[in-house]
Amino acid sequence: MDFKQIEAFVFVAKYKSFSRAAEKLLLSQPAISTHISTLEEQLGVKLFDRLSKEVVLTEVGQIFFPYAVDILDLRERSHEAVKEFLNEVSGNLHIGYSTVAAEFILPEVIKKFKEDYPKTFFNIDNAGTQTIIQRLSDGILDLAVVARKIPKKDLEYKVLTKDKIVLIVHKNHKFYTRGSVFIEEILAEEFITREIGSGTRASVEHGFKQKGYDFDSLNIVAVLSSTFSIKNAVKKELGIAFMSEMALADENDGTIKAIPVTDLVVEKEVYVVYSKNRTNKKLLKHYIDTLLKFK
Repeated sequence: MDFKQIEAFVFVAKYKSFSRAAEKLLLSQPAISTHISTLEEQLGVKLFDRLSKEVVLTEVGQIFFPYAVDILDLRERSHEAVKEFLNEVSGNLHIGYSTVAAEFILPEVIKKFKEDYPKTFFNIDNAGTQTIIQRLSDGILDLAVVARKIPKKDLEYKVLTKDKIVLIVHKNHKFYTRGSVFIEEILAEEFITREIGSGTRASVEHGFKQKGYDFDSLNIVAVLSSTFSIKNAVKKELGIAFMSEMALADENDGTIKAIPVTDLVVEKEVYVVYSKNRTNKKLLKHYIDTLLKFK
């Protein structure tokens, strides 16, 4: 059993795909298959079940998984201990995010961080909040940026910033020339929304409830799974939508714009979250400090 086999196992388990694991590890798919086969032979067990569209851990694979993660973490911490002795900040950080705000925050912070610590590398994943938090808890991720708390005793949440949720309309909509609107005026409009479980949708639903309105009573014509797709749908005049104000930062051609809803102010807190057990990792600690200084 060697590190390459363990790493291949963890990445296949994480992505449920030999090809995706090979892509992330910059190896060929046959090389990944060989590592897994050799590991299974050495352990004398079958670690994965090959289904039609994905591979999943067997029962014994699920038992072995946290130990494999710990082995890789121990290797990383041993390297960090040597770097600590040499007073060097370098290495790899694996970050996950589930909120559009992170797409604007992370690149800026990473750029600044690499100016100070050039021997660093970042691997960034995007998924739903629940998936991201589970990967963080499992030790696959070093930290995450999310817009919703999922309580887990081993995780620490700190407020990074606040993201305002705004109503956006297309240039031919009757609200486009208005300075503001009221909730009652928007109820009959055709709406595009994010999927259930989205932080943006949850924040808007909460805001409606506080004002005595039922979000589900809106005239919803489409449910989309990304901010990018919602912006395009509004531009195509499919309807109007609520979305992150940060996501409008690069929209300056006048095809869409934000209209204040006078009696509805919605903000969602954006959190940086990390394992309480891993803050001794020097690189991680320095990055968290830099991230929390973001303005």
